[in-house]
Amino acid sequence: MSTLKKLQHDFVAMLQEQNTTFTEHIAKQNGLSTAQRGEIYQNAYQIRLKKVLEQDHEMLGLYLGDELFDHMVEEYLSQYPSRSASLREFGDRIPQLLKSSPRFKEHGILAEIALFERLLLHAFDAADSPTLQLAHLQSIEQSAWPNIVFQLHDSVQLLSCEYSAVESWQALKNGGSPPSPNQGGLRHWIVARAPDKRTGFYPLSQCHFQCLTSIEKGLPFGFVCEAAANVVGDQQQGTLQVMQLLQQGIELGWFIASPQGSQ
Repeated sequence: MSTLKKLQHDFVAMLQEQNTTFTEHIAKQNGLSTAQRGEIYQNAYQIRLKKVLEQDHEMLGLYLGDELFDHMVEEYLSQYPSRSASLREFGDRIPQLLKSSPRFKEHGILAEIALFERLLLHAFDAADSPTLQLAHLQSIEQSAWPNIVFQLHDSVQLLSCEYSAVESWQALKNGGSPPSPNQGGLRHWIVARAPDKRTGFYPLSQCHFQCLTSIEKGLPFGFVCEAAANVVGDQQQGTLQVMQLLQQGIELGWFIASPQGSQ
């Protein structure tokens, strides 16, 4: 390891309170010891990481309240120190912490709210791709339809919730009070960035969620229709549900252009 690389490594270790030997490289000045000057950098680093989590998980912070959110941040910084040069991914394991921490794991809605907020971030940051247009569908030969493979846009994220995580997030965002965590059944959502670049989220029926899951797996149109038929109990109605989903998805930019097999 080069001298510069080792200095950089030791500096990061000091910031994460894993190594105090870096203080040997801090120049001495009147007024503060090298250890005290090192603590200034440590505190600034910890504050910056906390600010990132506060910005990325604003509604989770409101749901938890200041004291519990601070406990979560402290636990997270201890268990999951930053490993990336980008702070955008720093909080990706917040849902994992909330699922495993004895302090939080009994409240399943917390991990779901955190996951929902992560998916919103991922959808916003996703790469741009030309989206599927109605003209693409009109150009497909009727005999080719069963083997057509549609592809989800990079911004599309699918989410299933056991608790009222999305409803609670939305209530807090609008300045209201969250509903009861228990919602009496699984609910499905899609998070995606629309053609106008705004990130949105929409409830999905069991049928449409199953269709999108099949598309996500790379299954052709014929299999997607079968999956829909298994949910609604009728082949014709299943195909109709898939076509309705495609129409909605085209309007909202859920699919990329040129489905495979359409040429």
